[in-house]
Order: sequence, then C-alpha cells, then structure tokens
Amino acid sequence: MEIYVRDESCMVEIWLNRQEQQKAETDACIQNTAKDFHEKHYKVAVFRSGSADLFTCAESLLKANLCV
Repeated sequence: MEIYVRDESCMVEIWLNRQEQQKAETDACIQNTAKDFHEKHYKVAVFRSGSADLFTCAESLLKANLCV
C-alpha cells in the first residue's frame, strides 16, 4: 500500500495492489486513514489494481471519448 498526501490540494491517494486488496486489515487501515484525513477536510481517493489488460481498457476509453 502506498499513501500519498498532497497538502497543496488537500488530497490523499491510497494505492493498493491485488495482494493488498485481499487482506482483511487493509480495509481497516483505509477506513482509519480516511477518517483521520476527513477530519482535516482532505479528500481521500483509493486506487485498486485491476486484473484487466491496461492497453485494452485504455484503448476502449480513448475510443469512447472520441465519439463524444
């Protein structure tokens, strides 16, 4: 788990890999971190690694955005 605190924008980023997502203590850690920073008026974003192919997902997203 990687946690980045962006004081200039009052944001906290929490990055999880697939193995960390499976651990029960990870959810408790995220909840505690989010609560602590919410009290300081920070926004918390949690990013979870997926199992899909990154190239295929990015390609589909780009195609969809071109049609808009």
